[in-house]
Amino acid sequence: MNAIAYLRVSTSEQGRSGLGLQAQQSEIESFCHANAITLIDTVSEVASAKGDYKMRSALNELLLRCRREKCALIVSKLDRLSRDVESIANLVNDKSIRFIVVQLGLDADNFQIHLFASLAQKERDWISQRTKAALQAKKQRAQRDGVELKLGNRTNLPVAQAKGVTTIKTNADNYATNLHDLITGYQSQGKSLNEMARQLNKIGVATARGGRWYAKSVSNLVARL
Repeated sequence: MNAIAYLRVSTSEQGRSGLGLQAQQSEIESFCHANAITLIDTVSEVASAKGDYKMRSALNELLLRCRREKCALIVSKLDRLSRDVESIANLVNDKSIRFIVVQLGLDADNFQIHLFASLAQKERDWISQRTKAALQAKKQRAQRDGVELKLGNRTNLPVAQAKGVTTIKTNADNYATNLHDLITGYQSQGKSLNEMARQLNKIGVATARGGRWYAKSVSNLVARL
């Protein structure tokens, strides 16, 4: 299989230093060597991952070339293509081009790449929500502690704790729902709990609490599904 590498960094400083580009190049070259892929060329670009990918001239010229020469387009990580789910969907819906993401492995097809992009976007949204919630909770604790120091009132503490448990359970259920298609796919492939945990860690999908996967945590996830 022939492929052309696409390297992207987000700032002109990274582009001039070459540090980000060099790391991507090394990952792609090692992956191609291990999987018998012939890397015929490398295209690099300094551009933001946000916004419409059609605004990136080097990427769009590369897409045309991949169609013309019938070769795959390979990147080190999915966010090198885009951080926008809609852009990823538009890219991988092009059946004339095969996209390969080193981070996801050679077995990930265009549909799975789209799915991973959706999960990554959802995880970024959750991180943002958790950060805002943590800041709000900290502010509320500071206000509550100030009142307790004056009045010694801890009447509402059990209620707050119960609400916290409910929120954690709801978030875990929602997270399991979003991983349903991915886990179902692994199960259809006959993967064990340990194999599923290794694959989830490999592609960078964290648990609902932001940690690593183990057989037990995958088992809990399956139980929720």
